[in-house]
Amino acid sequence: MMKYILSITSMALLFSCSKERRDEKKIATIFETHPCYENFVVNDSLPPITSFPDTAAFREKIKKENLRSFYVSDLNNDGQDDYVVNIKPKKGYKGRETILDVFPLNLCDEMGNIAIVLSQKSGKYKIFNPYRETHEEPIAVKLSPDGKFIHVLKPKYDSSKNYDSVNFYDTDVLIIKNNMATEYIKAPNKHKINNVRIQFAEKFVMTLDFKEKKMYLDDTWLNDLDADKTYFKKISKEDEAQLQTLLNDMDFTQIDNSENTPIKRTGDYFLDINYDSDQHKEITNYGKNGGLRTVNFYDQILLYLYQFGWTELEYMND
Repeated sequence: MMKYILSITSMALLFSCSKERRDEKKIATIFETHPCYENFVVNDSLPPITSFPDTAAFREKIKKENLRSFYVSDLNNDGQDDYVVNIKPKKGYKGRETILDVFPLNLCDEMGNIAIVLSQKSGKYKIFNPYRETHEEPIAVKLSPDGKFIHVLKPKYDSSKNYDSVNFYDTDVLIIKNNMATEYIKAPNKHKINNVRIQFAEKFVMTLDFKEKKMYLDDTWLNDLDADKTYFKKISKEDEAQLQTLLNDMDFTQIDNSENTPIKRTGDYFLDINYDSDQHKEITNYGKNGGLRTVNFYDQILLYLYQFGWTELEYMND
């Protein structure tokens, strides 16, 4: 009987190891075919190499987190395996060799040391680092025990921005929503958005008017439009639904501007949201605790700006 149990146990371990090797090989193949991640591999040497003091306390605390190289889960509920991966550059890789600045966004900005590998309907995979273009460099990433939430260990600083050598990290809890990674928040209140004024890095001013079902665009360098002119395009029902969802999902009424925390490296970002019965909410530089939620919204706006079909409002340019 004991031999039978040992045999079953050994087979289970072998199967588990075999599946893990297959998963790692699959992840490696996905990375190799991605122009931004072709020089990155699964990090098998956790804890990761970081810029923090490599003390015994650091290693002990990281060890207690029980970090692994990668985690498998169906994060977008499509029946396919997705991966949460700790990554590192290939040996000999000196820096970012591939720079893409193409539609819709610069995909290779700030790849960092973590990646989320998400399956798509096309059969391909989307790889992204939700902390790209931020001042924050995560220490490592893992899944919650139930496989539903993504836990990101990130550096913790005191109010003077000094590194806390005792409690040196916080944990962000993320989820996949609308095919994007965003902060987890409990069922935000749904508001009726009337209009939104948007400023992006002092490069354009845009207004979403949901009453008129139009987007207005001023003073932009995009799409070779002339400065000092105003353009507009109609908002489709699908676009309106998506934009309203993005705005409500960021739980914008709870974003605190008392301590602005700009997470983009350059530029200024501003939202003036008119909602419900003529109430206003202003969010400057994304606002405290509004990071990924507002980044996702601005990314969606950039998608619209890279599309064609803007029409000049001549009467506004006299």
